[in-house]
Amino acid sequence: MSGNFRGNWSSTSNSTAANSTAANPTTETDNSDQSNRYKFNQHKSEIDQPAQSIKSNREIHDCDRICRVDPVNRQQVDGFTQLVGDRMKDGWSCHFITFPFAQLPGPRSAVIQAMNGEIQRVYSTFVTRTHRKPRTTPTHDLPILIGTADLQVYKRDPTSSPLILCNGGLHFHGLLLVPPDTRLGVPVDEHFREYEDMYIGRRRLITKLDVRPITETPEHAVDYAFKTILRGRVSYDDGVLILPRTRDELGPVGERRYDQRGQFLLR
Repeated sequence: MSGNFRGNWSSTSNSTAANSTAANPTTETDNSDQSNRYKFNQHKSEIDQPAQSIKSNREIHDCDRICRVDPVNRQQVDGFTQLVGDRMKDGWSCHFITFPFAQLPGPRSAVIQAMNGEIQRVYSTFVTRTHRKPRTTPTHDLPILIGTADLQVYKRDPTSSPLILCNGGLHFHGLLLVPPDTRLGVPVDEHFREYEDMYIGRRRLITKLDVRPITETPEHAVDYAFKTILRGRVSYDDGVLILPRTRDELGPVGERRYDQRGQFLLR
């Protein structure tokens, strides 16, 4: 379950930070961007740490019961876990992406629609880097992006995860699966770092992209990405975006139409 994830988002340990503060009581470092108020760290996420034990089916059931997880949602998430695991066994890479956004106008439904549009834009740009002609490439050979809405939750240690204050804490995560034979030429996370400005775009509705490789225990990453959906804080229909779904979504922005589902990827 999502409780397995304890990301080390801080660039320094607590003890180191305490010693530094004691030695320099009048000096504080604040690298936060006030426009989006989003904090990132330098440490690798612990989503796929091999030292973490994999929960048994009984433990998962107990956690789901405590969190009142809808069995239908659990079944759907288990399908995504199988999808991710199968692709990784076939040599596909998997990366965990966090999409924080600037403040967006309107009710939650309109905000989610705007976020979906920006994530679609990022995906459509990315597939032109992995495949020369994505519109004529078989759909099953294209990268897969599983996007999920998430809400900021209270943490005892506020440095253990990003602080997201815009849009009531609403943001998106993504699990990006990329086939082994592409024309990318570099690791996926390195590609996004190099071309971050291009993916953020001129409107800068996405304020930053955090891309981290998943190499082991993909079930932890899937459960973490879906934790808000599993807990019922955002509905599955509103909070899940699967790409690609249609050829139109690989074309110019003006041709795209958005639908919240996309079940064909699981068939």
